[in-house]
Amino acid sequence: MKPGRVRPFPYVPLLPALVVATVISGCASIPPPLPATIVVSGIGIGYVMMQSHKRTFKKYWNDSQLDRAITREIKKDPQLATAARSVTHVNVTVFNGVVLLTGEVPLQNQIARIIDIASSYAASRQVINRIELAGKSNLNSRANDVLLTTQVRASVLDSEYLDGHKIKVVTERANVYLMGTVTREEADIAAEIARSISGVVRVVKVFEYR
Repeated sequence: MKPGRVRPFPYVPLLPALVVATVISGCASIPPPLPATIVVSGIGIGYVMMQSHKRTFKKYWNDSQLDRAITREIKKDPQLATAARSVTHVNVTVFNGVVLLTGEVPLQNQIARIIDIASSYAASRQVINRIELAGKSNLNSRANDVLLTTQVRASVLDSEYLDGHKIKVVTERANVYLMGTVTREEADIAAEIARSISGVVRVVKVFEYR
């Protein structure tokens, strides 16, 4: 694809500005990003669990298609096809057109290239980069992430104070990312629930507030 050209993709209507906030012992935060493409230096992630969410079928389909398209492009991109590919680990998570990039790569220019790929699709309303410049996480780390995702997800669904079906949970290296369209009160409740799970190192709110 020629530089500067935006890849076509199913249109997704704009929603309120995305807010990314990190919760560590209830205090630290990342300032709200500007509209359009967002680049945030990250902590890394590793495992994305399939979940049921209250999105329309069209939005869910568009997100799934965008997720697959970006993932496929990353895997076949010649600029990323280096000898270090075996130690590269990248996950793509899409929710309502918001693209969350997580994982670990060994080279800085690989991160920039991955962001370019994710941003090149018209359906990518915002791109949040949380890829870490590090070695690939091991199987034990990913198994732990699966467990944490399951525990956080179950606790969020069990809460009587919010609709857990509106929240997507992604975990990598014990860092929990929460996505969805919620109220600020719901976002705080979800973050507190995630923080309460033993083994969670950090909670990052990647919410759109309504």
